[in-house]
Amino acid sequence: MDSDAAAMLRDRMLDAAEAVVVRHGIANLTFEAVAAEAGMSKGGLLHYFPTKDRLIEALVTRCAEGWRKCVFQSLEQTPEGYGRMAKALLRSLADTEGWTEQCQRSSAASFVALAQNPRLIEPMRVVYNELRAELAKDGLGAGIGETVLVAMDGLWLNRVLGLAPVDRERINRIRLALDALITLAQETDNRAMLGENKKRAATRQGSRRAPRARRSS
Repeated sequence: MDSDAAAMLRDRMLDAAEAVVVRHGIANLTFEAVAAEAGMSKGGLLHYFPTKDRLIEALVTRCAEGWRKCVFQSLEQTPEGYGRMAKALLRSLADTEGWTEQCQRSSAASFVALAQNPRLIEPMRVVYNELRAELAKDGLGAGIGETVLVAMDGLWLNRVLGLAPVDRERINRIRLALDALITLAQETDNRAMLGENKKRAATRQGSRRAPRARRSS
């Protein structure tokens, strides 16, 4: 089997594992259930994932890599400048279907990892820390980038735990409100910078006009 076919088969098995978790719950994630969902033998599944930890680790890693790819693709499409990473995160919300699909994947991977072995969640932590590091470079006022990220976390929890409906209208309301927050912060910083520049210019002009002290005879 060539590498492309092997990768497709591996994805099929991971898709099946996600489907089992979403449809039947974490407790029913067994090799038998995943093999049946994937339409293959248990032995074939064990050839790729000899332990349950290896299966879950692959789920989490694939999810984390997909999350990183989604966000950084959005970043590439976002013009450089003030609040770029925060705006990229909000841009990813505009693709509501893609975002909710990623929610389903990440919830399946995260919850099963936490239930089986919390150390397996590490790839998700790594990506989350990357996002926070990029937000720190945004030049946003204190807490604004974190507010965007935490708001998206809240939407994710609402979606995967069924705490409240997360539909296109609600996502767009929140996205527009957060975008307005970034714009307001930028305008405030611009005014503060303009005021500081004027103050410095006035100070320089005043120093040039100040009379020189007379030398004593």
